[in-house]
Amino acid sequence: MSIVHEPHVSYGSVTVHASEHAGPVLGKSAVLADYVEVMADLDIARPDDARALTVKVIPSTAPHLLVHYRTAFTLTRQFGSRSLSRSDCRHFATTLQTGVVIARPRGPLGTICINLRPEAAASLLGERMQCFLDAEIGLDAIFGASQISLLEERLTTANTSAERFACMESFLAANLREPRANPVACRAAALLRQNPNLRVRHLAARLDVSQRHLGRSFQAMFGMTPKEFARIARIETVWPAWRQGASWADVAYATGFADQAHMIHDFTDIVGLPPARLVRPPATETPLPANMSKGIKTPRRTA
Repeated sequence: MSIVHEPHVSYGSVTVHASEHAGPVLGKSAVLADYVEVMADLDIARPDDARALTVKVIPSTAPHLLVHYRTAFTLTRQFGSRSLSRSDCRHFATTLQTGVVIARPRGPLGTICINLRPEAAASLLGERMQCFLDAEIGLDAIFGASQISLLEERLTTANTSAERFACMESFLAANLREPRANPVACRAAALLRQNPNLRVRHLAARLDVSQRHLGRSFQAMFGMTPKEFARIARIETVWPAWRQGASWADVAYATGFADQAHMIHDFTDIVGLPPARLVRPPATETPLPANMSKGIKTPRRTA
């Protein structure tokens, strides 16, 4: 397992606005490389340092697993002028399809975030991947309350990020199963993540299926069309390109958009605000009103 400490870092669809003491530790698992893209450990034991942290998450094709071993975040999901806040999410899985989630610690922070590969996530989460779109599904409903309680206990007593990553690796490996996921949909997801600009007709031809069959299979598994999935996959590439210091016009060119205007349009349509506003430090943002929270949804996991 490789581990890197990166302060003030963004990874995947997640960006961290941190104090000088804060920064996630990133890890990759050789054992679970086919299932897990990256693991991150936000370990900030001092309450004041933790409260100086803000995490922003934009839509992603990758399902996320979050496990807290200290105080949980307060989560605010925003889309345009609408927002919803909740603080009852402790351990959950989610795939953000629209809007932006802003996570703020309420005290000492200890959080493990796992980014799964969508084409392989069914091996852990089951075949009903559409259940996780814009929802926080409690991990106890997926894996059982006793398993999650034991996992939290092990993470809490671990002393280092390496030990916590080893705990997560062991937990995930023990819960892998042979999926009954549609192989066409899984292969299509992997190809679209590699090349979000791949046209659906070319994708279908590459998979040797009709566009109709591809669309139905993909929709049944992921809850969206291949074109919608590709739009999100392309939006995911905007932040890595911008972090390299490119102008927004250069970012648009590098990520396959026709021009900057098209990139801003697609980004705003999916995220609910333009990219330039999203990357502002939290202190420059005008807070939006929050509504009452909702309960955690529970999926019916297929055997």
